[in-house]
Amino acid sequence: MKRSPLLFSLLFCFPLAAMAAPADPAGLEQSLDSIVASRFKPELPGVAALVLKDGQPLLRKAYGMANVELSVPVRPEHVFRIGSTTKLFTATAIMLLVDDGRIALDAPIARYLKNAPSQWKEVTVEHLLTHTSGIPNLTMDSGYWRTTARLEHTLDELVAPARERPLASKPGTVFVYNNTGYHLLGQIVEQVSGQEFHAFIDARIARPLGLAHTGSGDDKTFHPGLVTGYQAGPKPAWLIANSNLHAAGGMVSTVDELAAFMLALQGGKLVSPANVKRMNASYVLPNGKATGYGLGEWVRTVNGKHLVGHGGYIFNFYSQLEMDIDSGIVTVTLHNGDKLGGDNEELSKQLIVAAQGRQADIAVK
Repeated sequence: MKRSPLLFSLLFCFPLAAMAAPADPAGLEQSLDSIVASRFKPELPGVAALVLKDGQPLLRKAYGMANVELSVPVRPEHVFRIGSTTKLFTATAIMLLVDDGRIALDAPIARYLKNAPSQWKEVTVEHLLTHTSGIPNLTMDSGYWRTTARLEHTLDELVAPARERPLASKPGTVFVYNNTGYHLLGQIVEQVSGQEFHAFIDARIARPLGLAHTGSGDDKTFHPGLVTGYQAGPKPAWLIANSNLHAAGGMVSTVDELAAFMLALQGGKLVSPANVKRMNASYVLPNGKATGYGLGEWVRTVNGKHLVGHGGYIFNFYSQLEMDIDSGIVTVTLHNGDKLGGDNEELSKQLIVAAQGRQADIAVK
């Protein structure tokens, strides 16, 4: 299998338990290939897929079309919008500032946000990271995606309406997935660092790791290699202003670079090992129930193994970045069609199960 220079560098950024190649690498690659290929038709929007084990590529392949109108096939190095997988970068940015001693997870967000209203006085940084703040999620407002999301907004404009509303729940007591909370985390990064959010991501994460195609998906910037998104049909993607996605979902990347980011993060090359462990742990509510979400990461179990990562959906792109941290397996799937290849999360789990050496149809949870 042809190996990219970035993939070669991955071998040195994660402490590997074993460097031995799989017993039947050709057979495993064929199995992984068939799992992905069965979901995607060559003439329709497709997917770029990458599976690594112990830093070694088991599958690096693309399927379907990057641009249907021009009959341009997807290539593994193509750039995709990653939607809410951006949240893992946002959480990493916060944890970098925690390591710097400039942010405390248990501090009220009013310490870092000058215009925080009085009803937010008990909301902490950790509450934002874990989706337990109780602050209203503005993207759930009726008509938001048909109207508000189509117009350009500053980060401050995106969160302004939430300041006038009461909390939906007592901070720390209820898990509700919340894009507005992650926009506020983006504001905290800007206030504390003195840098624009995407500039901070570039300076502290992308450039140190050599991620040349990972960053803001700004509509006003030309992104070489960016594929076209499609609704079901396929039809042209439902256009929205990328400024509205920002720290909650506004980034672009590639399969190679997302894998490099995940390996660097889990290998303690960005955030301190102690704080990575904290990111990987599910938040537990006062009633003792685990939410299945840590600090910017979904936390899952697959065949008894600890799985962490994030997925994203934004018109009309799907992304999934996950790692079995017990087995050293990373999967990345980037898809440019609205469910034309099925559920990306389930696809990722099937690939992980196969890479674990199990039957791909084993039930996962």
